[in-house]
Amino acid sequence: MSAGVSWYQRVKSGLAVAAQAILAAPLKLPPKVVAGARYVALIIGVLDALEADPPERPPGEQLSEGRGEAPPDA
Repeated sequence: MSAGVSWYQRVKSGLAVAAQAILAAPLKLPPKVVAGARYVALIIGVLDALEADPPERPPGEQLSEGRGEAPPDA
């Protein structure tokens, strides 16, 4: 096992490569296989989005901006 790469990352990467290979295959595959590969690719995309760090907000920016509400310190 390589240092710094968990088994989860390796499995996720392997599934992503397999799904991409199935979706890009130039031959006719059974519809259930293609549908399964699409779902795997979708799930991996969702997991990647959930694992990504959320963007940092500037300190003065509030969630209520643009809704017509006054900031609490005004």
